[in-house]
Amino acid sequence: MYKIYKMEVGETLADVAKKFHTDVETLEKINGFSSSEGPTSNQYIIVPEQRDVLFDLYIVQPGDNMYRIAKRYNVSEDSLLKLNGINKNDYIYPNQELLVPRKEVAFYITKEGDTLMGAASALDLSPTDLILENETIYLIPDQLFVSKKEKNNGNV
Repeated sequence: MYKIYKMEVGETLADVAKKFHTDVETLEKINGFSSSEGPTSNQYIIVPEQRDVLFDLYIVQPGDNMYRIAKRYNVSEDSLLKLNGINKNDYIYPNQELLVPRKEVAFYITKEGDTLMGAASALDLSPTDLILENETIYLIPDQLFVSKKEKNNGNV
């Protein structure tokens, strides 16, 4: 979920972060830059791809729990747990990174026996729109489907 990007002349990490819907700290971390030394013009760097258009990274703060984080992002706790591969009884720790959906994104994680019509209905989409918005459809348990909310009415 990353790609290679060539820095343009005069471009800063802040410019690139804005372009790819991420932050400078993430770019520094995945490229091994320190805050005092960044890339040069025409240098190739690694940037996050589509994931960061649909989801943001949330850094767990002291005192956080999954219920409060889910409520803050208007998703069910179970969906947020499943999205991050965390079991209900697992602990989360300060500075742990979690994927959270952006406001304009709804998502659905498939269950055993789901059908195309059922998964589409869960996102308030037609089966055709579900196919258009999601590159690969296997209908196996735990497959993630996403949709922009302007095309549907809510979040699952």
